Amino acid sequence: MTRTLVHRGGALNARVYRAEGADGAAWIEKDFSECPRLVRNTLGRFFVWRECWILRRLETTGLVPGGVRRLGPFALREDFVAGFALRDSDTGVFTRNACEPSTAYGVAEEMLREPVPRSFFEALEAGIRAVHAAGFVHLDLHNSRNVMVGPGWKPTLIDWQSALPTFWMPGFLRRALERIDLAGVYKFWNKFRPGELSPERLRFLERSRFLRRHFWIPRIHRSRVRPSPCPPSPS
Repeated sequence: MTRTLVHRGGALNARVYRAEGADGAAWIEKDFSECPRLVRNTLGRFFVWRECWILRRLETTGLVPGGVRRLGPFALREDFVAGFALRDSDTGVFTRNACEPSTAYGVAEEMLREPVPRSFFEALEAGIRAVHAAGFVHLDLHNSRNVMVGPGWKPTLIDWQSALPTFWMPGFLRRALERIDLAGVYKFWNKFRPGELSPERLRFLERSRFLRRHFWIPRIHRSRVRPSPCPPSPS
């Protein structure tokens, strides 16, 4: 088995590895074991349990990585998601992998020369609605790093650390959080397929942009923090 570090993380975050077995199967490992003892025994344990629970509950939506299981109290694994992230394109056509230039795993070469089609965003919207029907929201869908374009233009969402269960919430709050997810879908749909949003979706996006611009606290906080650079390639 080979194991390659793809995200170094920090004191409060897991290290992320891409692993590959002798049979060619690939998976992702998120490991908190190298965090400080207090962190790995509190946040580490909680995040590993929580992400496994969420992804198992959402397996039938077709929008999450499969094969999730715990490797121990501080680590989990999930199937590697082939393809490239929407962040790797400015126009809808694959440009580069932000951390591994010119690399896109497991997709046909012709896909890398074609714009992301309308059907991808329709499938992403349907998947998000299935997630909402199951009683969860993603809440970090506006980050294009988390939206993967897979073989056959299949969408997959990764990084569910910000996700929340909504089945216990009052209706008005649940609907408000669901709007954040849907606005992320329409944001990318409008960017990569300009002019194709229906009038109803476009009005929804414009209203959501206004609320997010002025009232979304996490966005205000992140705007004051410089983004982290890509992790260095392992030696």
